[in-house]
Order: sequence, then structure tokens, then C-alpha cells
Amino acid sequence: MDKRTGSQVIIDALQEAGVDLAFGYPGGAIMPLYDTLLDSSIRHILTRHEQAAVHAADGYSRASDKLGVCIATSGPGATNLVTGICTASMDSSRVLCITGQVNSKLIGTDGFQEADIIGITAVATKQSYLLRTTDELPRVLAEAIFIASSGRPGPVIVDVPKDVLLGTTDRRCSPLTELAGYEHAPKHHSGDLARAHGLLSQAQRPVCVVGGGCRLAGATDLFRRWVEKTNIPVTNTLMGMGACDTSYPHQLGMLGMHGMRRANRAVTECDVLVALGMRFDDRVTGMVSKFAPHAKVIHVDIDEAEIGKIVSVDVPIHGNLREVMQAWLALLDTDDTPCRQDWLDYLHGVGDGLRPDRDDASGIVPTMLIGEVLKLAEPGTIVVTDVGQQQMWTAQRVKPARPENFITSGGAGTMGFGLPSAIGAQCARPDERVLVIAGDGGFQMTMAELATVRRENLPLKILIVDNKYLGMVRQWQELFCDRRYSAVDLSDNPDFAALARVYKIDAFTLENVDAMADTLQAWWQCDGPALLHCISEPEDNVYPMVPAGAGLSDMLE
Repeated sequence: MDKRTGSQVIIDALQEAGVDLAFGYPGGAIMPLYDTLLDSSIRHILTRHEQAAVHAADGYSRASDKLGVCIATSGPGATNLVTGICTASMDSSRVLCITGQVNSKLIGTDGFQEADIIGITAVATKQSYLLRTTDELPRVLAEAIFIASSGRPGPVIVDVPKDVLLGTTDRRCSPLTELAGYEHAPKHHSGDLARAHGLLSQAQRPVCVVGGGCRLAGATDLFRRWVEKTNIPVTNTLMGMGACDTSYPHQLGMLGMHGMRRANRAVTECDVLVALGMRFDDRVTGMVSKFAPHAKVIHVDIDEAEIGKIVSVDVPIHGNLREVMQAWLALLDTDDTPCRQDWLDYLHGVGDGLRPDRDDASGIVPTMLIGEVLKLAEPGTIVVTDVGQQQMWTAQRVKPARPENFITSGGAGTMGFGLPSAIGAQCARPDERVLVIAGDGGFQMTMAELATVRRENLPLKILIVDNKYLGMVRQWQELFCDRRYSAVDLSDNPDFAALARVYKIDAFTLENVDAMADTLQAWWQCDGPALLHCISEPEDNVYPMVPAGAGLSDMLE
């Protein structure tokens, strides 16, 4: 059998897995792989920073449910991936990171551009590998691709010394469907599901909380059928946006710290809570002792470690959500579902708790702006946010057609995520509109990726909500630190529109409400990439808000 270099083995494994795109940044240790890339069918997109490469791979995966791939060199190239790896880990994204490493004999000697990236990322990856020989590379690549994509997905890193890339092997990479000791497809117990079904059938005030696991399991359509049959009110986590069909009448919106009043009220007063593919993080629960205090809790999750970790569970169901939904639907086919009209009427009467847009402001109100921008978006638009106030204002108002049409950093709350992840989303779905909503703080963390947008001619529509502050931190300092604003002043922000034009990107500035309609249309109708710099009211807050350490019933409005 012909021998192939380590670099060729990596390319073969990626192509065998259906990978046709990778994001990255070259350097000395990874150079052999980049040389081999030239002769492959894999398209490579050069980002301007390695952090952006992993965010782009993450966004690509979230928009397509395919494996996202990023490549970096050793030392600082690899360590620049850490923030993106943490982001992908917290939100369970299918990401494979391939990093170069110094020659095997130099490992541990503090060689030039050496870093122990495996040690550095051990707690943030689903699995990590440091190669020592070229012969083990085919097996490791097969395992890495399988682990990143199966079960509860997550980032995997493969660190490859330069001599392993240059070495040769006659071994081949064969795709895996099983791996000894790794339970990627747990089978739920029918008895547990029968108990859950019985509880829900008898419930008078049930509510469902759906999370990002619905998208990851490919269970959206099954979930929507289950919702229609149970007639249950549904609230979602930030990662669960879009799981419900937009026409479903009993969706309550997002719950949690900046959730809707009716969603938080439903969870506080329910008698049965069905949690599907979510992990009860602190932004969702608030004070745990006040979370669903009167409810029997049913929790379905593919990761057994999440069940009972935060909230006590009455009926644990460890399994793949898609398979659980299929089985539960079969039970529902033989039962009549209670109407529970009084409960539904009560929740709809509670309202969402969103403050009407201010009419006393001299400048542009961010919530009004975001609302008008979202009206422009077609039903299939992919909405990507950065992190901060604009993220929460958008999450409170957006109605994505599908879960993969809303992309944001949830668990890690990574500022700078918006623009590079939108690049990945646009590459995954080149024929669809991608809208990026960013704050002035987060945008400046990765704004060099405007060069990537321009080089690839990606028709992103970029909105920057510029309130001259690190807005969410300022809000907390206003409410809980007696307005002692510390290190949040961004009054010296650049002219973002002028900056975009330097990159040869169409750009607009909006400062006046009277010009909003015409400016939004001009920006939205641009054929290629376009940036809108909106100078907004500086001290608007995100409401409702549950203070840290309080219960969901203790909302500030």
C-alpha cells in the first residue's frame, strides 16, 4: 500500500468525513499541512486571528449541523484558540481543532513556539490528542471526528508535531460508528418515559423548557409535533431559540435572567416541568431553591452528568432527544390531551414584561432600532449576535424560523463572537441572508475580520449598536454599584462606518430617528457586505431582569 504523509492523512480523513471548508491561520509548525491543502478539494479561509478561526468554525457548525474545522500553528497560534474552544464547549458545538506542534524531540524543552495546548485546553475540550507517531494519526483522526460530532457534541483538539506531519504511514483512516468505552447513543428506559407521560397527562399547570439539545439532536420537527399534541406552553433557553414553530400559540418566549415575565411566571407556578435538552444553568434558574418550587421535574438529556446536577429531578430520562420524542409521540397517539385552558389563558394574560419603546429619548432607542431591523429580516434570515445588551434585546424580540437561524454565545458569553461566527454561518449557507447584531464593545474585539468579509465577499449585514459603553456592565454598575461607573466608558469609539469603508465595505451611519427608515432600507438592500453604525441612547437597560442570586419571581421591570 502506498505510504502517505501525516498531512495527507489529515486531508484524507477530513474529506472522508465530508469536510469541504476549514478556517485557519498558518505558521511554521503547521506549514506542511498548509502545503498539502493546496492540492486538496478543501477550501481554506484565512481569518485575521486564530480566535476568529475557531468562532467561524463554530458558527459554520451551528448553521449547518456539520463539523466545523479550524487550523492553527503551535504556541501562540494554538493558545489563541482557547477562547473559541471554551465557547464551543459551553454550547456543545461540533468543532475540530487541528494544531501544529514543535518536533517530537523538542516537546518539553521550551522550544520556539512550543505550548502545552493539550494541558491548557484539557478542561474545555471533549477530547484531546497529542500525536507522537505518524502511524497513530489515522486512528486518532477517525476518533476525533467521531467524538466531536456524536452524542453531546463538543470541541476536540488534535495536536500534531511537525515531524508527524512530514512522516509517512501506510495506515488508512476509516470512519467510526462506535468506540469502545464511549456511550454516544444512550437508550432511554421505556419505564421512565411512561412515568413522564403519566405525570404530564395529569398535570394542570405544565410547562416545557426546551434548550439547545433540540437542535443538536435533530429533533426540531418531532418536538413541534409533540408540542401540538400536548398543547403545552413552551419556554426556551437562549440556546433553544427557534425550537417552537413561530405560529404555535402557546410559546412564552425566553426564560431566565432577561426572560419574559410570562415564561418566568409559568416556571415558578407550574406543577410539572418538562426540561428537554437543557442544562439548568444559573442564567436560567436564578436562585435554585425558587426555581419551579411546586413542580415535578422531568429532565431529558443525552448527557447523564447534567441530570440532577443543578435541579432535583423526579423523572430522569437519559437518552437522545430525537428518539425520546419519537417514543413519546407514539404514546400520545392513543391519549386525549387535557385542554388546560384556564392555565393557558392565565399565562397569556401575564404578558411579556417588555417595556414599550421610550418616546422621551432624544436619540435612537436600541430596542426600537433592533425591532425595526428584525422586521426587515426575511423568515429564513440567520440572526447572529455578539454578547451584551444587544444580545438580550435581540433574544427577547427575534422569532427565528428554525433553531439554526439564531446563533449566539450562551454559556461562555464570549464578546467578539458575533462577526467571525457570522462569517462561518454565511459560508455554511451562502444563499441565505445573515444579519449580525453587535455592540460597540464586542465588535472591537474581532473587527479585523472585516478583512475576511471583504476578501470572501460575504454579503453580511452588520449592525453595530453604539451606546458608548460596555453596556451590560454599566447596567449592573448602575443598579447594584450606585452608578459608580468603572472602566465602562467607550466615548472614544472610532467611526465604525469610516473603518468599514477602509476595508472597502459599504457603510452607513444612523444618528437621527427621522432618518431611520431610509437608512435601514439603503443598508439592507446593498448587494454585498454592508455595515450600519447606529449611535444610540447611552443608558438604556435590558428589562425584565432577575438580579443575581434572586428567584425568577423577583424580576425587575
